[in-house]
Amino acid sequence: MTGDTAFFFIADGDHLTAQAILLAASLRFHNGPAPQLLAYLPDATPTDLPSPVRAAFEALGVDALRLDTDPSIWKTPYPHGNKLFACAAPRQAERQVFLDSDMVCVAPLDTGVIGKDALAVVPEGTPTWGKGNDRWDRVYAHFGLPLPRDRVRLVRRRRIEFLPYFNAGMVGFHRDFGAAGRGFGQLWLDTAREIDRDVAVAQKRPWLDQVALPVALKRYGLGYDVLPDAWNFSISDRAFEPEAAPALIHYHSFRFAAEWPQVRAELARMAHTLGPALMETLVPLFGQHWFRAPQPAQ
Repeated sequence: MTGDTAFFFIADGDHLTAQAILLAASLRFHNGPAPQLLAYLPDATPTDLPSPVRAAFEALGVDALRLDTDPSIWKTPYPHGNKLFACAAPRQAERQVFLDSDMVCVAPLDTGVIGKDALAVVPEGTPTWGKGNDRWDRVYAHFGLPLPRDRVRLVRRRRIEFLPYFNAGMVGFHRDFGAAGRGFGQLWLDTAREIDRDVAVAQKRPWLDQVALPVALKRYGLGYDVLPDAWNFSISDRAFEPEAAPALIHYHSFRFAAEWPQVRAELARMAHTLGPALMETLVPLFGQHWFRAPQPAQ
């Protein structure tokens, strides 16, 4: 089910724009023409994009949209925070899925799993923040909350049970999901701002978005649905697993993607979809990002 769904992501600078074009091509190939594809441009407009990028987005049915941000809300610069501004932006689609730009779709996505009353998320792979110290206690206590009693099973290495902790590279929610008359994206953004400015815990960078995510849910009494890690399959420092069946590969860097034929296949499909003439104009801009691994045979 992809009708009345918006997939949205960030295109900012050469690296994220190269990733966004590949992500958009893969989403369109596997999910057809029905879902909206939205590329948010932080504090920029489509006319600021190079003409080959505009042509690629047009060919893929991507709407490029200005994203107004407010860097002053952060205590120190936090580019990761652009995803929170994007989630807080208004959209009309019933189901909305934010994706980090460093992801590629390799199978159809059934967005029917996104319910009205819960955030759709995948647990983080490992306890990258707040393990073996009292940071989580202090964050929850700041909002007058006890530590959660519920646990999720992390999805990599020892796959331990841990406090609710999610990989914020993919979050899915219903248009009306929220509380106190505000949408979830705004609640997440406000919670992250308060943690950043007012809670004395270490190592907020780069994990502030993932720290604020479960806290925002508990703060406003909102639920979450744990999706299989096929929805956010991280391959950094992960050897190729032939038996794995991901739908969204989170590759982080193209150097991690070299062993995964699914990613190489999507690069080849992107090139075929966009065609030789357009690729000839795009490769000088982005080829160093796409083809760090051996270029797929044409």
